[in-house]
Amino acid sequence: MTTYEERVPEHIRRMAYELGFELARRGYVVITGGDGGLMKDVAKGAQDAGGIAVGILSYELAQVPKDHPYHNPYLTVEVRAEMSYEGRSSIVVASSDVVVVLAGGCGTLVEVAMAYNMRKPIVVLEGSGLLADRLRHMFPDGYLDHRHIVKLRFVRSVQEAVEAVEEALRYKGH
Repeated sequence: MTTYEERVPEHIRRMAYELGFELARRGYVVITGGDGGLMKDVAKGAQDAGGIAVGILSYELAQVPKDHPYHNPYLTVEVRAEMSYEGRSSIVVASSDVVVVLAGGCGTLVEVAMAYNMRKPIVVLEGSGLLADRLRHMFPDGYLDHRHIVKLRFVRSVQEAVEAVEEALRYKGH
């Protein structure tokens, strides 16, 4: 069985770390689902920048021992949602002012749909793999459906992602 470090390219892990670092350096609280993998890299970046990384833990994640690969030691705050992964996603999205998609799988797709319906700005970091690299093909006009609630903002670098977050927050009056 391969480890996360063996499966995920180093440059993608570095993107995740830099995203957490740059957001925290600018004073933003970073909220994730809290598990290992890229969420761990984002949280480590936020912590290294002296920021706050909040993890909304599903019931399953709250039970993992500290030596488990899904344990995230870089969270400043752990919120034990006592819910499934999907239930926890609603808290992650509702608690966020902007949603940033970096790589991601079906759980991220669920969060994108939730953010869209909740009218949350969505920034997609292309080049990070998986879902982030498929969304433009799935939704070429940037909208998830005919209602045109929120247009996905596609960016190609961490710097552009952070700028897009700041622009979305300025527009929302934060």
